[in-house]
Amino acid sequence: MRKITRVIFFSLILLPLLSIGQKNERIQYKADELFEFREKGKKIRKLTGNVVFAQEGTTMYCDSSLYYVRDNLMEAFGHVKIVDDSTVITSNTLVYDGKRKTAKLRDQVVYTHGEQQLFTDFLDYNTDTEVANYFNGGQLKDSTNTLSSEIGYLYSKEDYSQFRKDVILVAPDYTLKSDTLNYDTNTKVAVTIGRTEITNEDGSVLHAKGGEFRTEEDQSDFVGGNIETEDYYLEGDELFFDDLNQYYKAIGNVKLRAKEDDVILYGDEGFTDKNKEISKVFGHAFMERILDRDTFYVSADTLVSIESEYDSAKRVLAYYNVKLWRYNLQGIADSASYFLSDSTIFMYNDPVIWNLDNQIEGDTITIEISNDQIKTMTLLQNSFLIGIDTINNYNQVKGRTMKASFIDGIINKIDVNGNGEALYYVLDESDPNETTTMGMNRILCSDLTMRFVDEELNNISFYKKPEAKFIPPHELTADMQRLKGFLWRGDTRPTFEEVVYLNVATETTEGSEEPEKQKPIPSIKLDLEGLPDNERKLLKKPKGQKE
Repeated sequence: MRKITRVIFFSLILLPLLSIGQKNERIQYKADELFEFREKGKKIRKLTGNVVFAQEGTTMYCDSSLYYVRDNLMEAFGHVKIVDDSTVITSNTLVYDGKRKTAKLRDQVVYTHGEQQLFTDFLDYNTDTEVANYFNGGQLKDSTNTLSSEIGYLYSKEDYSQFRKDVILVAPDYTLKSDTLNYDTNTKVAVTIGRTEITNEDGSVLHAKGGEFRTEEDQSDFVGGNIETEDYYLEGDELFFDDLNQYYKAIGNVKLRAKEDDVILYGDEGFTDKNKEISKVFGHAFMERILDRDTFYVSADTLVSIESEYDSAKRVLAYYNVKLWRYNLQGIADSASYFLSDSTIFMYNDPVIWNLDNQIEGDTITIEISNDQIKTMTLLQNSFLIGIDTINNYNQVKGRTMKASFIDGIINKIDVNGNGEALYYVLDESDPNETTTMGMNRILCSDLTMRFVDEELNNISFYKKPEAKFIPPHELTADMQRLKGFLWRGDTRPTFEEVVYLNVATETTEGSEEPEKQKPIPSIKLDLEGLPDNERKLLKKPKGQKE
């Protein structure tokens, strides 16, 4: 009798995909051999040899399997393979629930869909929704990238994937790390959420709070982070990363810091173009140059940092509405350039410099800084110096070119070459309670040298046929007391707040009483601790300084 039963079952399973139960709901199967038995009251059918079972459009293969009749559940072992539309999955074991249409594949699982291949040891797959979920680690490869994570979801119908926890995307030229990543398998666009890091093969590193990365184009848009290149750190609220063209852009609260030169550029927008070796910041832009004992600031509509293999060619260009501030030096100009190697500043187009109570102007001004102090200042063409004495008289010197020398940041000597004119007042300081004007000297000569002691004019040497005239106080008229071209511009002398802080009023919104103001950048502050006494006294408010 047992022999007859075995023969009957053997004949039945040779029929193509015998259906048991209701059509399209029960698992269909066939195999070389079938053996039925009971265990704990459950009817179980064991299939061996070329096992094939299917449900609706999904077909599964294995070496052997156990079919639980009442539960409509199949356990498969050895050379397991699922074919579901365009998706193929292989593994060593499988548990398939025909009621829920879920497959649990374990051990050396390989998921293939189009050009994608996923490798993991733990994969759950729904044959109805065609959604695959791996956990405990997996690696997905396509024609462009390799992506690994602890957890992943693959939506084959939508050509879309989600990855979570310790996500690493390896592309030909970079590596991306994130907590969460969504990936479009057609467009190869990855969207990250949360902490994101991209390391380029040349060492450039991007840190962000998430964004979009177009992997085939090597371009990305990120939110809130920084880009680190060989030469710079670039920060901003929004970041754009074009690794193919080596172009990096930031928008909102931009901070661009040079690694080697202690230079930081701030602004509303900025970018670094490594191919052109330039970086640009604009919109409320200013530069912070950190010196040994204090800091030097320059603001302008636009700042451009130019890189070079030669240190002497590295410089920062500032153009339109340039303002500069240092504790003992302030200035304005239409444009300027700052050479980093020797701290030399060139100012162009109507530049004006203020040092203590002196105003200096010329068509072009060059300032040389050495050991954190102004060393020389050279004025080319139409040079004009105005100094205010202790009783607010305007001493004046003009000429074709002028060179001022400084000691410890204090003016020491001025050499005037060509078309020299000088007008300075002689003071009577014999009464300690009152200083009076004794008269005014007016000199014409080709060249002259002015020497200063304790910030005040001490003596003048005139060369090449000087013409001098002393005018007593009672003979002085207003016209006599001004050289041609005189213009005191103290009301345009920039303050620290004007150069460094972004207190720029925004447009007033409807219904508001006054416009909001941007908060100052908190990292910037005037810190002069450690300055020697002779420099600290320079911080007194200069005469003629606007309130």
